Amino acid sequence: MQPVELYKRLPRKNCGECKQKLCMPFALSVVKGETNLSECPYLTEEEREALRAEITMSDWREELIVRLREKVKGIRFSEIAGGIGSEMNDGRLVLKCMGREFIISPDGDVTTHGHITPWIKILLLHYIRTAGKGEISGKWRSFSELRGGMLKVTAFVRECEEPLGRLFDRDLDRVAAVLERMGAQRRKDFPTQNAWCLSLLPKIPAAILYWPSEEDFPSKAKVIFDQTADRFLDVESLVFLVEGLVKNIEMQLKPGGA
Repeated sequence: MQPVELYKRLPRKNCGECKQKLCMPFALSVVKGETNLSECPYLTEEEREALRAEITMSDWREELIVRLREKVKGIRFSEIAGGIGSEMNDGRLVLKCMGREFIISPDGDVTTHGHITPWIKILLLHYIRTAGKGEISGKWRSFSELRGGMLKVTAFVRECEEPLGRLFDRDLDRVAAVLERMGAQRRKDFPTQNAWCLSLLPKIPAAILYWPSEEDFPSKAKVIFDQTADRFLDVESLVFLVEGLVKNIEMQLKPGGA
């Protein structure tokens, strides 16, 4: 079942009660296997069972990883390592992402110490495949100012900044501690005292900003990038990158999280 077909079978109330807030993103997330139909409060159990029988889940992440590995196999790591801020070790690339070190072999296999998710494999392989070049400028830009950013800014706010803001609202000190464990550095040169700079990937630093609620102003979280970020990942991948950061923080805030 395609997302549009599922959308037509939903109550289509756009009630905002699920994480996706709207029915079309909800349908897409269900078909991708990221969300359960039970998260829609207006579907009956009978309707859910009928829909489950028609939805064939495919592990799109693993399929994408296979395709990306094939594309990475044709790249000479020695020619791109410097441009993407990586080091070489015995023919393999060594990349840091959010404070962790990952090793990528010439056949596209991604390894690290500890748990590794399909999400990080996809990002690292896409980062290598893009093979961007250039030095970090030190000039910050909002997501919408990056190449193609205006087309994806709504998704970026919904999937990245708003969930990040809710985490900050819940426990500012713990989120700050998680960011700092990832290698984030507090900054005092932004218009909020809650500001950190974190290297998401070697050539993609991000500034994470948070303003608590105050009088008539609601709280707000914002993520901005060096103006060169779109040389190293397209904006769709940047959404995926920051969404992964938010999920990483979420996991570490759970009882028993790292």
